[in-house]
Amino acid sequence: MPEPQPQPLPQPEPVPLPEPEPVPEPEPVPGPAPEPVPVPWPEPEPQPWPDVDEPEWPDGWAQADGRVPVSAFGAAPPPDAANPATSRWRRTGRFLARPWLLALVGFFLISAGWAFASPMSSSPDEPSHMVKAAATARGEFVNSTSRHEVKGGFEKTWLGYPLPAKYATLDAMSACFRFQLTSAACGKKFGTDERTKIVETSAGNYNPTYYLPVGLPSLFLPGVGALYGMRLMSALLNSALLAAAVGVAAGWRRPGWPVIGVVACGTPMTLFLSGTVNSNGMEATAAVLAWTAAMALALDDDPKPRQVTRRAIALGVGGVLLANTRSLGLLFMLSVLVALAVVAGPRMIARLVRYRAVQIVLAVLVAGAVAAFLWNRYSDRLTTQAQSFGFLTPGVIATEVFWNSGTYIVQVVGSLGWLDVALPPGSVIAWYAVAGLLALCALGCARWRETLVLVALVLGTVLIPIAAQVAEARRVGIGWQGRYILAWVVGLPVLAGLLVARRVGPDLPAALERRVPTVAAIVLGLAGVGAFYWSMTRYAHGGFKKYGPYPIQWAPPGGWAIWWVVYSIGLIALVATVAMRRRDALWRPSPPPPPPA
Repeated sequence: MPEPQPQPLPQPEPVPLPEPEPVPEPEPVPGPAPEPVPVPWPEPEPQPWPDVDEPEWPDGWAQADGRVPVSAFGAAPPPDAANPATSRWRRTGRFLARPWLLALVGFFLISAGWAFASPMSSSPDEPSHMVKAAATARGEFVNSTSRHEVKGGFEKTWLGYPLPAKYATLDAMSACFRFQLTSAACGKKFGTDERTKIVETSAGNYNPTYYLPVGLPSLFLPGVGALYGMRLMSALLNSALLAAAVGVAAGWRRPGWPVIGVVACGTPMTLFLSGTVNSNGMEATAAVLAWTAAMALALDDDPKPRQVTRRAIALGVGGVLLANTRSLGLLFMLSVLVALAVVAGPRMIARLVRYRAVQIVLAVLVAGAVAAFLWNRYSDRLTTQAQSFGFLTPGVIATEVFWNSGTYIVQVVGSLGWLDVALPPGSVIAWYAVAGLLALCALGCARWRETLVLVALVLGTVLIPIAAQVAEARRVGIGWQGRYILAWVVGLPVLAGLLVARRVGPDLPAALERRVPTVAAIVLGLAGVGAFYWSMTRYAHGGFKKYGPYPIQWAPPGGWAIWWVVYSIGLIALVATVAMRRRDALWRPSPPPPPPA
């Protein structure tokens, strides 16, 4: 029988579940809200930034200034930090904006403007200085002939050296318009005779340190190009010394005032001498470097070893060159060292002499001083003779020099040419206004030792010419000029600028720290424009009661326009040296943002 098949059970129908009733939300109970649980804020790990260097902080900045960075640019990198090309452009821009480089360009262009805009042989005794430079570059350190001459109330010793005969024509290039109100068009051309003959110079007994590098272009440049080459070499040498002084000053706290103090040393007279062949120019520029380095060492009470090394090297270079220029250079160098000791005080001097760099530089300065002393003794034997002006008594000499002090003070700013190109009064007033501002501000904040040096610098401007002429006038006559005291006078604006930055720099408002030096630089620039224009009218058409540029009877190589452009760019570069600040020098790191509540 078949088995019964299982039957499927009936499926129950689904029973719908009742929907749950909505539960009403509880009413909010008034009261204080519960405090959130604090979540620790994660600190981001520092990431390396490509092609971004840590900024170079100026020398002399200390922690008290509140400017020591915690990182290169603060909490976040700059927008272009990830772009290497843009970063390289930024680094190039920062390099070109360095104060010393701007100053080098500015001083050189101004000096080059004077080198070409001044007729050849038109600076004081330039024919003799060019003969000395050409002879020194050829290894002629010992003269072949010697003769003494008393003329026009002065005594000179002429020493002869074997040179190409064309150098004997240098004096005739300016003889016709020298001390005459006529244009430079009558000047003779440089000679072409290459035969060797004895050529005389009244600068034969001068120290050869300046003349050796300046005379090198005469060895390979032909014709009048050799003369312009010597002028440009002089301009480059002096501009480098002034730029080095700006570099030392720019590394100080609040650099605006120290830099304007150095720039103020570039009077029209200083830069005119720098652009022509005259050792007086290097005496002034080397003194600027020596004063700046010495006062920076004396006033920085918390220097870094690297800062001390740089300043000591600058002092050594400036001091040795200052001592080995003119006969008074050695005394000027010793004056700088005495001022350093007085301003620094015994404790600071004891700290400085512990540095190895300072010890080495002191030895170099001693060696340079000995070399200068030996050369001065040798040169005295070349010019020793009986007193030509024995009738002059010390009282007569002192009275004469004292009553001429006003003339000498004006000549410090500028009496160009053979002292026959007076500057416009506005240029002289502008320079002394800036120098007076610096001196008064410095006297207002100086301590007694610093005040002593400031007062000595002011009084020495009058007393040193008297003492020097009393010692020498009976032999060579009364022939003092304002440019002879430049190496002393430049110490006043340098020390004043550093004192203002040191004593009241942190308390100065930003407007006074930046705007006042910038305005002062503009004023000095306008004074330089006036000096250049006055010189142009003097040589272009005589300049007597003719204040316009026409008629142009004489023009420098290339015409007046190009050298006006060169000179103006140099002035703009010097104003930029004072006015510009590197972005990393002005930047202060912002504090990190507070964590969220």
